[in-house]
Parts: sequence; structure tokens; C-alpha cells
Amino acid sequence: MEHIVSFVPGQLPNERHLTIHMTGITFPDRTYHIVRDHADLYCVEYVIAGRGEVMCAGQRFSPGAGDVYLLPPGVRHEYRAVAADPYKKIWMNVSGTLCDALYREYGLEGTMLFHGAPVHPLFQRFLDACETGKDDPAGLSVRAALLIHEIFAGLSALCTIQPQASDPYAARIREYLDRHVEDNIRLGQAARELGLSVSQLTRSFARAYAMPPYQYYLGQRIELAQSLLRNTGMRVRDIAARLHCSDEHYFSAQFKQYAGVSPRAYRNGR
Repeated sequence: MEHIVSFVPGQLPNERHLTIHMTGITFPDRTYHIVRDHADLYCVEYVIAGRGEVMCAGQRFSPGAGDVYLLPPGVRHEYRAVAADPYKKIWMNVSGTLCDALYREYGLEGTMLFHGAPVHPLFQRFLDACETGKDDPAGLSVRAALLIHEIFAGLSALCTIQPQASDPYAARIREYLDRHVEDNIRLGQAARELGLSVSQLTRSFARAYAMPPYQYYLGQRIELAQSLLRNTGMRVRDIAARLHCSDEHYFSAQFKQYAGVSPRAYRNGR
């Protein structure tokens, strides 16, 4: 089953610059299978849960939760759900000179799979904008262009912080932190569940991603909080509770330290 927002030619302005073909969410379905013999678009998909299998330009890979795959135009591509653990994903199909320029200038050629990409909120904002913006096509075109720029930039940053091949633990640690972003875990707990010492966990992650694991984990939690503040009417105390922060004031202080403003000021655009 899929929830899809689609556009017909001419519905949005400046389609040579940016064409939004469709966007949506695919829910777990073990029979899900898509083939494009000669794609004329960029297929960009974020895996929320489960696993998929992707074949494109002679490469085969299996993205999982937290991963993004970007399939370029001009080549045959095929992707399907892993039947034993079918994926849920949020995605967009786009094309145009803007996408071509961003793809080229951000050096994304040749890379199709991006592990642990912290861009889920951007995909959700893109889908939300497409759902609500059809009455303002010019405004939607601008908002969509900015979000695609942010997503491509985020993927480009990952190209420079992929874990070193010699370190087999870093990707596992990052996947664990992404999976538990709402759980307010401690590094000791993460280390125990991954079968590592705290020092080994910290050293492996920092060596691969050029930042301490707690800094990365906190950033992911604040990004989630920012998305909830932008896109929902949840109270600050409810967001703190969702992130398993026992004290709303502690959450607000942590948010301000990271984002530079309080949660309420962030919501109000100040």
C-alpha cells in the first residue's frame, strides 16, 4: 500500500528547472517491486524501517532503516522489498536542471547508497509541502527546491564521513543510535547491547565520523524535536516526554544549547 501525491505536466511553474513527478510513503508489502527500464528522473528514497533490494547500473545493494538511496536518470533501475522484512519508506521522484546541478556540484555521481542519513525530517517536510501546497504552485516550487537542496547537501556530507573500511563497528554503532533516537539511551547501554566497551564504541565512532557518538546522537534527537515543533501541534512537554526526557526544563536547556534558541522561540520563528 502506498500514499502518493502526484503532479501532472504543467501543474507547477518552471518545470524545466524542477519537475516533481510524485512523492509519498510506501508501507510494508512483501510483493512490492518497481522496475524502470530507462528512468527519466531521480528516485530518492529514505528507508524508515525494514529492508529493500536495489539493482542499478550494475550495482546491487540492500538498504535498511536510516539509509537513503539515490538512483539517477538515464539508467535501468529496479527495487523491491525484502519479503521477510519488507520496508517502509518515504520517497520522491524529481527531475530538472536544478537536480542535475545539485547532483553534479555536490559530487554525488557514482554513489547510490548513503548509510545513516539524518534527512528523514526533510523528506517529511517535502511530502507535507506537496500535500498542502497545490493551491500555491509558485510557493510550492520554491519550498520544494530548497528542501531538495538540503537533502542533496546532506547526502553529500555523508560522502565524506562514511566509516573506514578497516573499522567494522562504526556503521553498526550509527545504526543503533539512529534506531534509538527517541529512547534517551546512555553510551554504556549502547556498548553493552553492541558487545563493545564504552571506550571501543567511542573510539570507533569518532575515528569514522569525526565526532563523538554522543554529539551525533544529541544532534539527531534535536533534529527530531525541531521536526515535531515545525510540523505538529505537540506541546514542548509532550515532545520532551516522547524523547524520554523526565524534565521539560532540562530538555529546553539542551535544545537551546544545540539550536541557539528555546523550543518555543524556534516554533515561533524567532
